[in-house]
Amino acid sequence: MPLRRREFIRNSATLAAAWSLLPALRANSGATLPAHPRLFIAADNSAGLQSVDDFRHAIAQGGFLGEAWAKTVALAHAEKVRPPLQPDAVVPNRPASMIRDRNLDYHLCYQTGARMNRFALVHLVTGDEACKDAALAQLRAVFDPAQWPDWIDQAHIRFGHPADLRTGMLSQDCALAYDWLHDSLTPAERAEIRAGIDRRGIQPFLTSVEQGPWWMEDLNNWVTVIAGGVAIAAMALRGDHPAADRIIAIATERFDAYLETYGPAGEFNESVSYGGANRIPVGYFTALRFATGGQVDRVGAPPFPEMCRWVMHGTLDQGRPIPFGDSWPERTVFTGYVAAVAAATRDPVLQHFFLNNRAEEDSHPLNLLYYDARVKPRSPQGREPLAIAFQAHGGMIVSRTSWDQPRTDCIVFSKSGREENHENNDLGVVGFDTLGERLIIDIGSPSSYPADFFEGELRWKYYNASVKGHNTLTFGGREQRWPLRERGEPILVEHLSGKVKQWWHEPGQGTAWSMDLTPAYEGVKHFTRTVLHLWPGYILVLDDAATEKTEPISLRWHPINEPTLTADGAFVVRNGIAAATAQIVNLGAGDPAITLGHHAYTAPFDRERAGDPLEQRHEPFIDATLTDDRCRLLTLFATGAAADFGGKTAWEKSPAGWVFEGPHGPVTARVSADQVSLIAPQLDRAITFSLS
Repeated sequence: MPLRRREFIRNSATLAAAWSLLPALRANSGATLPAHPRLFIAADNSAGLQSVDDFRHAIAQGGFLGEAWAKTVALAHAEKVRPPLQPDAVVPNRPASMIRDRNLDYHLCYQTGARMNRFALVHLVTGDEACKDAALAQLRAVFDPAQWPDWIDQAHIRFGHPADLRTGMLSQDCALAYDWLHDSLTPAERAEIRAGIDRRGIQPFLTSVEQGPWWMEDLNNWVTVIAGGVAIAAMALRGDHPAADRIIAIATERFDAYLETYGPAGEFNESVSYGGANRIPVGYFTALRFATGGQVDRVGAPPFPEMCRWVMHGTLDQGRPIPFGDSWPERTVFTGYVAAVAAATRDPVLQHFFLNNRAEEDSHPLNLLYYDARVKPRSPQGREPLAIAFQAHGGMIVSRTSWDQPRTDCIVFSKSGREENHENNDLGVVGFDTLGERLIIDIGSPSSYPADFFEGELRWKYYNASVKGHNTLTFGGREQRWPLRERGEPILVEHLSGKVKQWWHEPGQGTAWSMDLTPAYEGVKHFTRTVLHLWPGYILVLDDAATEKTEPISLRWHPINEPTLTADGAFVVRNGIAAATAQIVNLGAGDPAITLGHHAYTAPFDRERAGDPLEQRHEPFIDATLTDDRCRLLTLFATGAAADFGGKTAWEKSPAGWVFEGPHGPVTARVSADQVSLIAPQLDRAITFSLS
C-alpha cells in the first residue's frame, strides 16, 4: 500500500528521498551555481535570463517600467531615512488590533518585505549605499527576537508548529534582499544574514515538516506560502546551506501537486478575491527558473496562462474582484504576476490586463522584474469572449457588455459551484455592476477575521459567510450544505456543488444560463435558477424550487446602499451615476411578504480574533418570504444611468408579461411553463431560453 504524502515526508528523516522528485534540479546540482543575483534577476544574460544590465536598459526606455521604477526609487529614498518597521507599525489595510497586539499579520509582513526588497533592488541597480544600509537595518530588526518575535501569526500558534505563513513570507523576502545585496556585503554580513534566515525560517520549517503539519497536505495557499517561501530562501542560500536542494525538491513536489488542483479552464479553487495567491506559484517557478540557470521553465505552461484569463474574466471595472467567497470588494485584484505570464507567453491581452489593472498601493519590486516591455499590449475587445461560463470549482459565470470601457454598461456575475478554500455558502448568487458602480452586491468579508471563522459550522454564524448574507434562496432558515473534514484531509465538494444546466450567449444580444442548485441544500427536491441578461442592462432571474415539506422560503437581494421601496415587490437602488429598479413577483399563489432588513452581528459572534468588536456595517437587504412547499419567484431588474430613469421605477404587469419603459422603449419579460424571454424591439434584441 503506497504511503500517503504526509507519511512519506515524515518517514524520510533526512528528507533525502525528496531529491528524486526533481530531475532538472538534480541535473543542475553538479553544474556551477548561478552567480548572485540569481533570483528574479541574473548577474548576466548568458542563459537568456534578464540581467541587471538588461533591466537598467529597459528602465531607460521609459514607458510603464521607467515610470514605475522612478516611483520605486522615490519611495525607497523616502523610506530609507525612517527607522525599520516594527510589529506595531501602521501600514495600509492593517487592522488596529494587529497594531495594538504587535501581531505579525499579513499586511505587516507583506509591507516589510516589500520595503526591504525595494532597498535591495535600488541598491543593486543604482549602487545607492544608503539603501543598502536601510535594507541591512530592516534585516537585522526582523532577525532580532527582541524586536520581532517568532515569525508566526499569534492566531496560528494553536496548531503547534513553529512555522506558518509568516515564516514563509519573511524567509522569502529576507532571502531576496540577501541575494540582491550579496556582492556588496562583507563575508561577515553574508554569514549574519544566512544565519538569521536559517535560525528564524529554515529550521522552524524543517521542524514543522518532521511533525507532519496539516498544511503540507492541504493544497491551498498555506503550503505554497510556507514551503515556497522557505524554498526560495534555499535557492538564495544554495551552495551555503546543506539542506537547500532537499528543501527545494520537497517544495517543488508540493507545487506540482498544487497545480493539479486548477480546473481545465484555469479555475482556481478559491475566489478571485483570494486569487492573489496565484502569484505564489508563478513567483516560485520564476525563481526556480533563475536559480537553475533557466533549466526549469514552467511559467508559460498550463495552468498559468489559463489561470490568468480566469482572473481577467473575474475582474470588474476599476480592477475590483467579482466578490465571491471571502472577499474585499473595494480592493483591487493582485495582477503583478500576470506580467510574468504575459512575458513567458508573449501574450498581448494579458499584458493589457496587467497594465490596466495595477494596484499601485500594493506595488512590489517583483512586479517590475516580471514585466517585459517587448510584449505590446492589446485590448481584449474582439479577442476575448464577453460572456463565459466556467465549470470547475466555483463555476463562475460572467456576462459583460464590453471590455474596452472604463465604465462598462453592465457586468452580471453568478456562480454555480463551491470553492474548496475560503468559501461561503453562496452557491447560485447573482449580482451586477453598472457603469463601474456596484449595485446588487456581495457584501464581502467581516472587518477582521473572528477567531472561530474557520471552525466548521461556527463560520455560518457570521452573515458574511452564511447563505442568509447572499443573493439566493434559503429554505427553512437552513444553511447550504458544507463539507465536514479535519485539516489535512482531502476536501470533497463536488457532491455539494451545483452545476450549469444550460448556457447561451449571442454577441450583441446577451447571455442566458440555468443552474441546478439542488445538491447545495438539504430538504429540497429541486432548485433551478435561470438568469437572462439582455444587453445592456435588463436582467431576469427565475427561481423554481420544491421542498420536502411546507416551510418558509426566503429570497434575498443585497443592494449597495439603502434602497427605496416603491410598490409591492418593487425597489430602486442608486450609486453614483448608476441606478437599478427591481420587481419581485411570485408566479405561484399569493404574494410574498417583502421587507427591508439590515444585517448585524450578535453576541457571542460579534468579535474579531483579538476580542475587539467587529465593525457593524448594518448592510441592507430586501427579503421576499413565503411559506409553501414550492416556489416560483421572478425578479426583474432594469439598470443603467440614473439620469435615464426619470420617474419610472417599476415593471408593469400587462397581458404580454411585465413591461419596463426603458430609455430606448419598452422591454418585455415573459415567463411560461417551458420558457422565459426578454424582448426589446427598439434595440432589436431578444433572448428566449428554454426551461426544459
